[in-house]
Amino acid sequence: MTKANEIFGIIYGPAKRGKTVAAIRSFPTGFFISPKGGMLSSNWLGWEPKSIEATGFDQIMNILSKPHNHPAIIIDDFSIIADAELGKLKKTHRGWSAFDVFNAKVYELRDCAREANCHVILIMHEQPPREVKKDGGGKYIPGAPLIPGWQLPEKLPALADFVARVVHTDDFPGPWPFVFQTGPDQNYITGDRLAITPPLSPMNLGETLRAAGYTIPRPEPLLWMEDAVEKISQLLVQQMQKEEPNFQPILKAAATKLTAKVSDKRHIRWALLDSFDRAYLKIHSTNLVDDFIESFDVAI
Repeated sequence: MTKANEIFGIIYGPAKRGKTVAAIRSFPTGFFISPKGGMLSSNWLGWEPKSIEATGFDQIMNILSKPHNHPAIIIDDFSIIADAELGKLKKTHRGWSAFDVFNAKVYELRDCAREANCHVILIMHEQPPREVKKDGGGKYIPGAPLIPGWQLPEKLPALADFVARVVHTDDFPGPWPFVFQTGPDQNYITGDRLAITPPLSPMNLGETLRAAGYTIPRPEPLLWMEDAVEKISQLLVQQMQKEEPNFQPILKAAATKLTAKVSDKRHIRWALLDSFDRAYLKIHSTNLVDDFIESFDVAI
């Protein structure tokens, strides 16, 4: 089933955590707006999506507002783009008026994203929790996507459908040390209105949206992936249900079979990663009620 409503999402976390690679893997047919050099990490996947160098908020809003056929628009390193925008405004506006204009432009851009006829994803850096002085007192601001000011860190993600923080964990199955956190956190803003992700989930918004019923297209040269990912994921689901799962025989057999048909090994690695992520989300969906019941297993 294909959903009619596109999502507005935010992915944020410290630098060099694989956020851009995760976005390209999720939306290989998407359109990326990124600062110069921001798309170099596409080499890891062997696939460079359509992109344009970011010049500022007006350019982004113009792209979001015009008719297009992009399934998704990804604004990469939005924190850097926002800093540059505020820097320009400080040259033409005095004092706090630069922040007032900046806030208004961010809200306008957010509204453009909400009204766009495609998925819109902001990729941002992270700022830790802090307290700011306000009206003679203090105001606590939770950890949030990095953006100037004390209002926007909370207000910008407030209307987003999906707010994922990238965190490190040693207890997550698979090859990645970094995962999406969308579960409740008293110190950081996170959330998932799609209600499809576990508290920690693979850094794969493409597979997350597919699990939620959306159609996320793959480019023509990579259409073979969909059939391969589904078949491999079914085998991985069976293995995940065992007490001591062993994924390597399945992945090695699949890689050997794909090598006979696919010349770029980076694409084979990509397919195997998507397979694992899809299997994990299938298991989560199957165990949703059991996991909820187990959450009540506390001492009284």
